Amino acid sequence: MARLWSGFESAGLLGTAPLFVLQIALFFAGLILFAAALPRVRPVIAALAIDALLIPAEWLIVVIKDAQMIAALTAATGIVAAYKLRSRAVPAAAAGVVAVLLVYAVLLRANAVFGVVPLVCVWAGWGGLRHTAPRAALMLAGVLAVLAVSPPINHRLLGARPSHVERVLPLYDLAGIAHFGGIATLPGLPVARWREAEARGCYHVTMWDAYSDPAECGFVADAVGFDGDAGAGLFGDWARAVAAHPVAYARHRLGHFNMTMRWLVPFGQPRTVGPPDSQPNDVGIGRRADPLLKGIAVAANALAATPFGWPAVWLAASLGLWWTAAGTPRSGPRDMALALALSAAAMLLSFAVVSIASDLRYHLWAMVATTLGGVALSVAPGVPRRRMQGAFAAIALAAAAGVIARLLLTPGTW
Repeated sequence: MARLWSGFESAGLLGTAPLFVLQIALFFAGLILFAAALPRVRPVIAALAIDALLIPAEWLIVVIKDAQMIAALTAATGIVAAYKLRSRAVPAAAAGVVAVLLVYAVLLRANAVFGVVPLVCVWAGWGGLRHTAPRAALMLAGVLAVLAVSPPINHRLLGARPSHVERVLPLYDLAGIAHFGGIATLPGLPVARWREAEARGCYHVTMWDAYSDPAECGFVADAVGFDGDAGAGLFGDWARAVAAHPVAYARHRLGHFNMTMRWLVPFGQPRTVGPPDSQPNDVGIGRRADPLLKGIAVAANALAATPFGWPAVWLAASLGLWWTAAGTPRSGPRDMALALALSAAAMLLSFAVVSIASDLRYHLWAMVATTLGGVALSVAPGVPRRRMQGAFAAIALAAAAGVIARLLLTPGTW
């Protein structure tokens, strides 16, 4: 994104406008291509899809890598759908454009790989593999391959300077293990300083952010050598801590997964929708929101308080969609639904292991993919009624549990 932005600047296209136009154009072009390839969709399905896409669409007013990612993935999906929904092969030129969009999405966010690899596997026909185990192995190999080649591309080809952001996960997990396991301290941190961190409430199940703030708990990151050479040893410390304290690690991870899924939580979860006003900066970019943008943000924020804004409900929907599509006779719409369901579910489930914050923006693609997959399956022939009913039941149960939790839990509890 930084290299693309600098390219726009070099061409005389200044400010955030070029990236804003790009993400708006890609997102809505993908939706238009997808919709145009469908036979007539029932009004109730279209209305639900519009509601479900409001939160992702609201984030498109913010020039941020998450918005660029969902725009690129939606455009790629629309191009593929324009052919596959009509049971036609994707031409080489169109496939090339899709490849560029998918590579861009993967390089924007590290966790995009969990959503992109399933799309590629299904769209490419799984390489002739027919059984679940070989297909799962293929997806795992694809994820590992992308994770291996991404750093050289970023640092050598694109010239990115190391920020050590990859060390955030082991630092946050080590803090969680120490917090739940009653461990005296973290490697390199004096015992008294860890007690101080605990007394300050530095660890929180929602996010790691306190450890990045010098005014709060940055001394923890400094002590473990987060930005220095000693920080490279965090991964070894992490592996040993997980092996020695699996229960504490599981408590930390499950607690955080619940928070990032916004499931059994109180009302009023923060970090839901994009800010309508630009972030303060000293380079003169961005703008204050007009009444229209503020109105969109208010509507999206209200919707985020309902099951439409709870990733746990979207996880139930994506798994139900996958289960239903897997039992549906093969067709263009069915295959598209299966690809999108796997993409959404894999990305959501990845947060059980790799998440360090609970912002809703991390789940935008899962919302888009599940919505489009559901629309595609609604026009597929031979959808098994019992599987579909089971999927709706799972969604209803996930939503009901979330509602009950919000009624019982007081703000600030977790």
